[in-house]
Amino acid sequence: MLKNLVLVIKANQEYIRHSKKDFVDVEPELNSLFETVSEIYIPLLNMLENLEKDGFTSKIGLVLPPVLCSLLENTEVQDMYVAWLDNRNALGEAELKRCADNPDLLKNVQQTIEANNKLKTDFVEKLNKNIIAKFAEYYRKNLLEIIATTGTEIFMPHYIDIPEVISAQIEIGLQAYRKSFGETPDGFWIPELGYTPGVEKLIKGYGYLYTILDARSVLLSENVPSKGIFFPARTDNSLAVFANDSSFDGFMFGEKGIVFNPVYRNENRDIGFELDVEKLNPVMKEGDSRISTGFRYWNKCFTDEENSVYDAQKAVECAKNDAVEFLKNKSELLCKAAELAGESAFVTNVCSINTDKLRQNWHEVIIWLENVIRNSKDYDLNITSCNEMLEKQFTFEKIKPYYSAESGTGYGEDLLSSKNSWMMRYVRKACERMVDLVDRFPNDTGLKTRLLNLGAKELLIAQSSGLAKMIENDEFPEFAEKRFKDSIIAFTSVFDSLGSNTVSTEWLTTLEIYDDIFPWMNYRIFSTKK
Repeated sequence: MLKNLVLVIKANQEYIRHSKKDFVDVEPELNSLFETVSEIYIPLLNMLENLEKDGFTSKIGLVLPPVLCSLLENTEVQDMYVAWLDNRNALGEAELKRCADNPDLLKNVQQTIEANNKLKTDFVEKLNKNIIAKFAEYYRKNLLEIIATTGTEIFMPHYIDIPEVISAQIEIGLQAYRKSFGETPDGFWIPELGYTPGVEKLIKGYGYLYTILDARSVLLSENVPSKGIFFPARTDNSLAVFANDSSFDGFMFGEKGIVFNPVYRNENRDIGFELDVEKLNPVMKEGDSRISTGFRYWNKCFTDEENSVYDAQKAVECAKNDAVEFLKNKSELLCKAAELAGESAFVTNVCSINTDKLRQNWHEVIIWLENVIRNSKDYDLNITSCNEMLEKQFTFEKIKPYYSAESGTGYGEDLLSSKNSWMMRYVRKACERMVDLVDRFPNDTGLKTRLLNLGAKELLIAQSSGLAKMIENDEFPEFAEKRFKDSIIAFTSVFDSLGSNTVSTEWLTTLEIYDDIFPWMNYRIFSTKK
């Protein structure tokens, strides 16, 4: 019996206005994006290249939201990233002088500079500045499974009574994946794994074959499948569903999670928050927001100051050992599942990882991941993707999944809390107005079409649950609030302009340039489906 292990990396990204005029205002958010490019996306591509050279055919799942694809395909953002790397290495030159008397710290400075130089070379020469195009290449080679998602991170349970809104999000996502990857993926990732009864009909209606649900959705279903979360099931309309192993997050990031091994690099100790600002030029200047610089010299050992300097070689060895321990754990788990699975052809365990958590907590994750893949066969594990298990999709047990989410304590309550619930009344009203506008202006052209397309884009941005989560978690809350309010105000201006039949073409053109996401937008995606 095959013991399948599915590893899914889920990226997150809010839309960032990236014009030079706005650069200072959004610098912390761009810094986070570029750090994820440096820590996750480029190393992941290098890992795929190494595995391909060595003949490994195991493939992982990857969720790249359309907003992220749009930003990384933008030439202005690509050039900003190169300049960002140059600024970091300019700081590194100053750090070489400052740390000259401390050999251990100096070694870390040199390693960081070398890593930045390699990132720049890889990005410019190997990837031609287009990360998404390279991911698309591995997708076409069947060495990577791209999983689609909505246009922005909409939390579907909040809008299930307005199906036009959810359909619009799915449709714009589908169009985005066709633009970036040339075809529609088989699988669909529900943002925040926020399932509520009825969304499966909307997802299946756009041709997707499977989705992934939080384990609670499966285990609390009206008729619990006989094989539990270790075998796919299907909904009434035969959309295949796989259960995400919710215990995996605790295994990685819990109180005793592997990311907190003391030899790993401490991602919370960065000179950007420790040195005087005048020593941090050209990365930041007096009056700028404090941002991380990537120069981190300490490990996660908090009890022994003498051994707290980061040792990259020790961390690499630890990542290899942790990969083996992970494989042992999963092999034991799936062996037990296989004993209870009867005559099934396979059992499976789906584990998803969030890039934000990885960037914030685990510098060595790609080393760990590569060793998991390389050593998986030694533990009788088959690392594969969900779409490889759909051959007998219409024989899977039918279930009626329960409402659940991976956000909050399992029900997305952090997305509608006392800190962010004020947002909902504005975005819900905008949704109702957008559906109404499509009915009122079904065939308009020219300036009205431009207005309606802009309104549709601004509404999609405002619907992102990531903005509510940022406010709830105090992660760039000022940016999230401003981004939300800017989009709602812009949408309201569109609505008022259409009502009064007057519009400032200068205002419209300026905003089209600023919020240039989804240039193919057709506002009719919000029309009522009959």
